[in-house]
Amino acid sequence: MEKPFYQKLIPVTILVSLLAFMTAMAMSTPRNNPFLTEDGHPIAELEFRDGQMGFVGISGITWSILPNGTCQASRFINDTVSSPHQICQLERQDLVMLANILSDRNFADLPSEIPSEPTLNPHRLTIRLGEKSSTLVLQTAQSIDNVLTTLHNQPETPRARFLTIAQAIDRLVRQHCGDN
Repeated sequence: MEKPFYQKLIPVTILVSLLAFMTAMAMSTPRNNPFLTEDGHPIAELEFRDGQMGFVGISGITWSILPNGTCQASRFINDTVSSPHQICQLERQDLVMLANILSDRNFADLPSEIPSEPTLNPHRLTIRLGEKSSTLVLQTAQSIDNVLTTLHNQPETPRARFLTIAQAIDRLVRQHCGDN
C-alpha cells in the first residue's frame, strides 16, 4: 500500500524548513553587517548626545555604548563632559540590533550635519560611531517621536533615517538603564 501524498511531503517540508533556517542564520551573522566585528561586537564606541542650546551654550546627556555592551550616561555642557552618573550593561542581542539599525538606515552615508530650519535654542542630537558622526537640529523641546510621526511618509530621507537610529538608541538605553 502506497503512503498518502501528505506523508511523502513531510521529509521535503523538514528539509526546506532546515534550509530556510540555515539561510536566515547565515544572513544574520556579523559578516553581513559593517558595524559589527566578526565576533559580533560593535566596531567602535557609539555615542548619542542629546542637548539643548541655552544661555551657557549646549548642555544635556551623552550616552556612550562601548563595544563590550557597557552603557554610560554623563552630563555635558559644551565640550565639558562629567564623570558617568549612570552605568548599565546591554545584552549582545541589543548591540546586534543597534548595528542592524545602523546598517539598515545607512548611517555611514548620513551627512555630518543634516540640514534643518534655523531655530532659537535648538534641540541638538548627535550620533557618533568611531570617527563618523552625524548631527540633527530640532526645534526647541521637540522630541524624536513627535518628529518621526510627521515623517512617516518619508522613511528614506536623511532626517528620518537619523531619527529612526536615534529613537532606537534612546529606547534601548531607557529600557536597560532607565531615564537619565
